[in-house]
Amino acid sequence: MYGKITFGIHNIFSFASRERCMTKLKKISFSKQNPKLEATAAVLVPLCRVEGVPSLLYTVRSSTLRTNSGQVSFPGGKTDKNETAIETAIRETREEIGLSPQKIEVWGEGSPVPGRNFKIMITPVVASIQELKPQDLKVNTNEVSEVFTVPIETLCDSKNQYYTQFKNGYILPVFVAEEYKIWGVTAYITHLFLSGILSKDVYKNEWIKKKIVIDNL
Repeated sequence: MYGKITFGIHNIFSFASRERCMTKLKKISFSKQNPKLEATAAVLVPLCRVEGVPSLLYTVRSSTLRTNSGQVSFPGGKTDKNETAIETAIRETREEIGLSPQKIEVWGEGSPVPGRNFKIMITPVVASIQELKPQDLKVNTNEVSEVFTVPIETLCDSKNQYYTQFKNGYILPVFVAEEYKIWGVTAYITHLFLSGILSKDVYKNEWIKKKIVIDNL
């Protein structure tokens, strides 16, 4: 008799976890569409090991950028003409943090999710980096002021989960890891990833219980 497959942090890099995650991310759809869509973009959702600990990698956008300056984000950016979402995510990751494409194992792309006001649609590209070391990165300080990683266990801990409400009424999760606040579309993609790859007894979705105020809103 075969035992039931569990989806936890201990086997988060397994093929079964990968298949579960991408299947769920591809099923997401949004009924609301903006006929005035201005751009498409892609971000890399980098699952990595940091000293053996499964983690997600994030960046802090440079304070000199015109949009979303100083905010936490995944590596990524707008899609160039005739470029796929995967190509965009890998290119932007190399430009922003110097990570070689050879270090990136792409799992696939999820369904696009809307940015603020539905003016941009953002495709999450999930990838594993395995063991991430400081020498793997060369940060472009014109675009990124900082790179940091957060253990999956920290993101799943309910004491680090909150929600915030935007002026348009939308409620989205917020993850707090030490001095970092992960919010907006980055937090939403983080939530979708965790929901897709982990079972409900591991990622319990408790962010809806506590509200937090984000100064930027």
